[in-house]
Amino acid sequence: MYLLDTTTVSDYLRGNAGILTKLKSISPKLIAISSITKFEIEYGLRKKSSLRKVYQQQLEEIYSQTKDLEFNTVVAIEAAKIRDELVKAGTPIGLADLLISAIARHHKLIVVTSNIKHFINVKDLQLEDWKS
Repeated sequence: MYLLDTTTVSDYLRGNAGILTKLKSISPKLIAISSITKFEIEYGLRKKSSLRKVYQQQLEEIYSQTKDLEFNTVVAIEAAKIRDELVKAGTPIGLADLLISAIARHHKLIVVTSNIKHFINVKDLQLEDWKS
């Protein structure tokens, strides 16, 4: 199962061919979007409110067809473990990427992102880049 990162959802909205092709080839039941990614997307649309009308239909479509994964207490504990590992290794990452990593690692999902470098140091995390 796959967890779409914010960059992947943004690229989907912009019509990236690689992402559109891959999404069409996979059952929506195997794709999830986290509450963290939804927060980042929604915040971005508030900063650029003119884009809301442009992307609203696509957002509703992808949100309704994919599984919604929330940040909860169990995931918070996983996030604390990951942050501790990364800080000790001297390779900390941004908070949103940390929380997305924790959701993915807890649920044993593959993170789909075009920002592989943001996630590469998280142990036991599978990554894929669908952007062409």
